[in-house]
Amino acid sequence: MSVKLQPNMMQNAYDIKICEDYWAYDNESYYIAHVETVCEKYKISPQLLFETIGECFAYLDDVRCEYCGYVCPLQIPADIPYMRSKDSWCCEVCEHAVWREHNHR
Repeated sequence: MSVKLQPNMMQNAYDIKICEDYWAYDNESYYIAHVETVCEKYKISPQLLFETIGECFAYLDDVRCEYCGYVCPLQIPADIPYMRSKDSWCCEVCEHAVWREHNHR
């Protein structure tokens, strides 16, 4: 029950460590300070940080689509407590399929 990372095939161990440190954000401290800390640690710009984390697929292994079982992708750390607080979640593909089925009756 945690955040899982699936790096891009082109990412190296250094990039993966950056992603791990970024996603280790606790959602209780100041987000901007967390970003600055990660940037300082790796001596990179915020732009490079976000390019790097954007290449790594982050997801929750304990929140899955109620229809197909797909894992819940994450865009930002604030998604973590929000998605876990929901009673259920539906991926975009299934949400669209349900919408089409409902609107084509």
